[in-house]
Amino acid sequence: MAADLENSSPGLALVLAPHDPSGGAHLPADVVTGARLGCHVLSVPTALLVRDTAQLESIQPLAEDVADDQARCLLEDVNIQAVKCGPLYSPEMASMVAEICADYPELPLVLHLTAMPAGLDDIDAEDALDACLRLLLPLSSLLVVDHASLEQWRSEGLLEDSESAAAALLAAGAHAVLITAGPGAPGQWHALFQGHHGRLEYSLPRDPGLRQQDMDSLVAAACACRLAQGQELDGAVESALSHLQACSRDTFQPGMGHRLLNPAPFRHD
Repeated sequence: MAADLENSSPGLALVLAPHDPSGGAHLPADVVTGARLGCHVLSVPTALLVRDTAQLESIQPLAEDVADDQARCLLEDVNIQAVKCGPLYSPEMASMVAEICADYPELPLVLHLTAMPAGLDDIDAEDALDACLRLLLPLSSLLVVDHASLEQWRSEGLLEDSESAAAALLAAGAHAVLITAGPGAPGQWHALFQGHHGRLEYSLPRDPGLRQQDMDSLVAAACACRLAQGQELDGAVESALSHLQACSRDTFQPGMGHRLLNPAPFRHD
């Protein structure tokens, strides 16, 4: 009986991410993604977003010592199998997450980064991003980032000159990168998955009303869930993109802003 119960346990993934009250991205949306994929997601909020479905008004980073206590409580209690982290809005939080990942090197880390929001005085955007690239990127199994953010970082000199943004990230220590929303045919969502072993390109139909951060958050969370369920990285990325495609067929508009992915359950991929 004990063996049967153990075999029936779902994959266990830990998510350290902001709390988005609109329900589009990060927490609690990543928990919903896990549930849809048959994975149990444990969560540690790293910041509170003040926003609606249309715009972000402010970011309130949480105390890194509280997040550290909560993450370590879960890690010491639960057999977590993968971690998803990001975005992070303070260098202190990035340093704390890096220490946790260094203490648990056997856990694959899916790092989700994006350009810091402009015009917000409550975060130290430049130092936070620098800490994420310097401390967390070399510890990550997969970096999920959108093309526009990478181009901004290259123009600001945050990434070294290279033949491509993906090559610059790999040179900076990333194991593999998934670059989303790249240039391509209109009405399509293009992604590039590249590691030291090679590259794969994907194109999916896109609902233009969806927020990019919602799509990227879902993909990053789905990758972490599939890794927690024992899939190899290539297969986890492909499964996550397939899950995004299935979800993007069913969107709705709850308010006056962007469309969101419908949380109604459907058959697993």
